[in-house]
Amino acid sequence: MLATQDSSEVSLDEYVTVLRRRWLWIVITPLILGGFSLFQDLRAEPVYAANAQMLLRSDVTNTVLSPTAAPQDAERALQNELSVINSRNVKEAVAEAYGKPISVRTLAGGEDDVIILQAKASTGKAAAERANIYATTYQSVRLETLLQGLTSAKKVIQQQIDDFQAQVDKINEPLRALDDEILKLSPDDPRYATLVNTRQQIKERTDAERNEAQNQLNDYQQRLQILQLSERLTTTGGIEILNPAIAPSTPVSPTVVRNLIQALVIGLFVGLGLAFLRDQLDDSLRTKAEVERAVRDVPTFALVPYDTTSGDERHPKLSTLTAPMSATAEAYRGLRTAIQYAGLSQPIKVMQITSASASEAKTTTLSNLAMAFALSGKRVAVMDCDLRKPKLHRFMQVDGTKGFTAVVLDDLPLEQAMQTSPLHPNVDVLPAGYLPPNPSELLNHERTSRIIESLAERYSMVFIDCPPVLPVTDALVISRNVDATLFVTMANKTSRRAAKRAAEMLRQVGAPLLATVITGAADRDTYVSLYEYYGYVQRSNIPVIGRFITRNRSDIPSATQDMLPQADDDIELEPETTSESS
Repeated sequence: MLATQDSSEVSLDEYVTVLRRRWLWIVITPLILGGFSLFQDLRAEPVYAANAQMLLRSDVTNTVLSPTAAPQDAERALQNELSVINSRNVKEAVAEAYGKPISVRTLAGGEDDVIILQAKASTGKAAAERANIYATTYQSVRLETLLQGLTSAKKVIQQQIDDFQAQVDKINEPLRALDDEILKLSPDDPRYATLVNTRQQIKERTDAERNEAQNQLNDYQQRLQILQLSERLTTTGGIEILNPAIAPSTPVSPTVVRNLIQALVIGLFVGLGLAFLRDQLDDSLRTKAEVERAVRDVPTFALVPYDTTSGDERHPKLSTLTAPMSATAEAYRGLRTAIQYAGLSQPIKVMQITSASASEAKTTTLSNLAMAFALSGKRVAVMDCDLRKPKLHRFMQVDGTKGFTAVVLDDLPLEQAMQTSPLHPNVDVLPAGYLPPNPSELLNHERTSRIIESLAERYSMVFIDCPPVLPVTDALVISRNVDATLFVTMANKTSRRAAKRAAEMLRQVGAPLLATVITGAADRDTYVSLYEYYGYVQRSNIPVIGRFITRNRSDIPSATQDMLPQADDDIELEPETTSESS
């Protein structure tokens, strides 16, 4: 039963890979947003806020005029009062008192009837002054409004008192007339008893109406007394300033620390989004898995890390010689071993090295691979078939003016065109020579095939440096004369479409596509740290730090030059001495 791979682990590994690859986006984006926020906050003028607390009291006028009415909703009354505070009438009065308009923020204190006035200014003193002026002005406006309401209410009640008093007087008028007549008569007068009886009858008949009118009169007189008392006691207009505003010592904005933290957090999420977006839009090949998906059915023989010791384009250096104990040199030796094992089933003597596009380190790969074979004792020939931009002669430090073109045109024998590289005696170089106007036709000539066959007969390995596949057809033409094709890609440069198209073109002409090589690979993909631990690493130039990053080296001294046994050396073992012979 085949083991299935956990999809969650694959997804998590892919996410971590993206984070490692795009870490610069994740770091720079928060720094940019944080720096911008810090710059804005530092150059912004500080703003101070001061709060004044006011207590809202009930309106006496409504209570007196409507004693039987249902009580008003406290929350609604508070919201109405907030609207009054921000009314045009109050704002105009505040502007007149302060000299210019004041903008405040009104807040309800909570479940109680407390109103908070918040004013802002460039200084704490100015903010407190604005809040207090707004509160006292509003208090004065409300007092004036309340007094006007009380005056109006007194007029209404006084009118009711007058009306009910007139009604009572009208009811009592017949009784008052009878009383005047009764007072004029003597009790012995026969009409005295009659008038008294008449008065009693009228009184009994008007008592109910009189009592009702008198009760109403008494009620309104009591209300008038309450209003008069309230008018004398009212000095705050129903608003009491509980806590006047005081000058704050710290500004409410800008909040540098909070804004900086928010900017960093937002920048982190934006950076993550940009990192994943950039990764999705990036078509370049970065890992071994991506290369093998683009160039299907072709294994990857080597992941060569980026080499900092390779020199410049005019003076290239070979890592296999300048840094033989480096991870880069070990990668080329691993490539050599992989090619040797691949040649066990089918002999490989002639190999072309090409790539999809230019500047993907194919000449660097060929030179170091050839040198790795030469260092193992093989006789190697390297042939520059890049007749457009030849560079192999600079890597091998030979004369590039005479070479392949002269041999093809029969201007120079092959033996004279071959030059032994001063880098190693086992490497013979056939440079490109003078650049012809028709490279493809020259490479397709029958003499080119005979030159390659002649080199294959004389040398253990023949490496051919070819132009890239996509720009020109030279590599496709050469592919019919080789035993294997090594396809070179550069991490973070070779695009997926280019690699896929180049592989398709090589397969269309029947090129023996053997393997791919990834150059400029990331250290985490090439196990550089493991090799450095087991191999050799130079101490850091930075003091103190080098003590921590340098691995322990062997206490056995190393040789200063390569050591290989001679081909004709015979190793004989002395026969073991047995107990019988002894």
